[in-house]
Amino acid sequence: MTPRPALLALALALAAPAAAAEIETGRMRLPAVELIDQQGQPQNLRELAALQPLVMTFAYTTCESICPLGNAVMAELDAASEPAVTLVTITIDPMTDTPARMARAAAEFGASPRWLWLTGDPRDIRRVLDAVDAPAGPIELHDPIFVVTDRDGRRFRRTTALPRAEEILSLLDDAAR
Repeated sequence: MTPRPALLALALALAAPAAAAEIETGRMRLPAVELIDQQGQPQNLRELAALQPLVMTFAYTTCESICPLGNAVMAELDAASEPAVTLVTITIDPMTDTPARMARAAAEFGASPRWLWLTGDPRDIRRVLDAVDAPAGPIELHDPIFVVTDRDGRRFRRTTALPRAEEILSLLDDAAR
C-alpha cells in the first residue's frame, strides 16, 4: 500500500485544480441495515444517521485508483470537521472486505474512532447503494460518491465527483442549519 502522506499529497494535488463538485440535493430513507464496523461491532446505518450528520462514501480496500483519493478526502475531513459528525466508508466489495481488512485500511488513513469503515451482507450493501442512487456495475468503474446527510438523516447532499474537503465541510455547515 502507498503510505498515507503520499496518498494525501496525491489527493490534494489532483483535487486542487478541479472545478467545484456538482452537488445534488434531495430526500432519502437510508435502510435500517446492520453493517459491521472495523472493530467487528454492528452499526445500524439508519440509527447512525438519526444521531448526527453523516458523511458517507463508498470504497473497497483493494482499489488502486479512485478509492485512495476519496479516503484521503475523508482523512482530511476527519482532521478538520466537528466531532458532531460521523464519517462512514462503506465497502462495495463486502466479499473481500472483512472487518480486519477494513481495520487495516482505517489505520492506513489514520481514522479516528468516529470514522467507521463498514462491511456486511452484500444484499444490505446493495440496499444502501440503491438508497443513495449509486449505480450498479463493476466495482472498478464506480464513481467517487460522497453523501452528506442532515441531522435526522433524511435530507442529503450528494456528489459523484471527487470533492475537496472544503466542499464537504461547507455542505456540513449547510446541513447543520
